[in-house]
Amino acid sequence: MVVSSNNNYLSIREQILIEFEHISDFVWKSHNLIVKEKERENEIYDLISKGSEDLLEIADKRWEYESFKIDKVFPYLINVSNLFTIISVLEHNLLKLAKIVEKIDNSIMLEKISGSGINKLFKYFRQLNINLETIDKFTQIQASIKIRNSFFHASGILIWSKDNIELLNIIKNKTYYTKGFGDSFDNDDAEKWNIKIKESDLGEYLELTHYYTFSLTGYVRDFLKELCNVLSDKYEQSWEILEMNKGIITIIFFKH
Repeated sequence: MVVSSNNNYLSIREQILIEFEHISDFVWKSHNLIVKEKERENEIYDLISKGSEDLLEIADKRWEYESFKIDKVFPYLINVSNLFTIISVLEHNLLKLAKIVEKIDNSIMLEKISGSGINKLFKYFRQLNINLETIDKFTQIQASIKIRNSFFHASGILIWSKDNIELLNIIKNKTYYTKGFGDSFDNDDAEKWNIKIKESDLGEYLELTHYYTFSLTGYVRDFLKELCNVLSDKYEQSWEILEMNKGIITIIFFKH
């Protein structure tokens, strides 16, 4: 993240691990807004509805209005915003790693790579002969990017999404989670953890869960950590020190 810090991290790997501790903590706790708001609105409903029939009618109308926000609007905004932020931080760290590698190996420069965004960065690492497909959690990272793009460009509506067939397969096969995860879920667990396909007047759409975005923080952390290890092995820069971010953070590639 582009957040000023007084920490002198020993390595970019350590920085990523600490950074994602903070991010996962935020993602997990962000759901508390919904929990607390529902508790507050229940208290208000109980207080108002204890009066006359007119007040009960007012309480019902208020609950209908507020519960829609709590059950639909707030989860959508929180979960989608968290998804966007996690993928943004992933891209930021990939770019940071690419810039470090350029200082070590200028045989391939990022600016010469075609494309844009996170796919350009993946292409850059592949041209360095980094096999991303063998790096821990890369399948889940790819799935999350497809899901992010669907929300970014089409609000999660499948028929409007460029990759709608692939998205259907991702959701059906649950490749957004590691293999076997959730196989033994009961209905309550599945409701909490699994991304769902819902119906609307605009067609089928994706519905994220708080538990998924929380899990994704761990997947991105693990992927970036392993990529750091792969780059460290490739370039063997065990003791080379690179000053970045105007001296705020000292970054060292080191052996794992």
